[in-house]
Amino acid sequence: MSMLGRDTKKCPRCEAKCLLSQLRCPECGLVFSRMENATNKAGWQRLKNKEKDAVLYVNQVPPDLKKWKLILFTVLFGLFGGGYFYVKRWQRGIFYLIGFALLTISVVLNAYLVNVWDGLLIQLFGLFVGIYGVMWILDIIFVCTGKFKIPVSLPEEEKK
Repeated sequence: MSMLGRDTKKCPRCEAKCLLSQLRCPECGLVFSRMENATNKAGWQRLKNKEKDAVLYVNQVPPDLKKWKLILFTVLFGLFGGGYFYVKRWQRGIFYLIGFALLTISVVLNAYLVNVWDGLLIQLFGLFVGIYGVMWILDIIFVCTGKFKIPVSLPEEEKK
């Protein structure tokens, strides 16, 4: 990216274009050097304490997570929400888990009810499997290309 011939970066909070030499975002005021200390564990603690304003969803993998583990969990356990559980996005992970349960139930019911509903169930099953599969493949692509959103926050100050 370039802004009038200068290299730029995106702000992790507001995604405004900023020059590489800038120390803080001109739009939201985020100090970029503080993001080096941001962790997923602190982001989860803030979400658990209902402090949603203190949590940023960034594309960079924080230091307390490993990108190769995120890729592995998304590829191998993505149908179960593995990548989302790894980055502690529990709601989205549970959504995937429920989707997999519905997929399993529909496979079992499809075997018994295929003649009863004259193909309608097969069409619904195919649509559901297609949507679910596309979501899983998109998650793999987002993780590999660095567009997967991970909740992070600065760790809370130690109490003295």
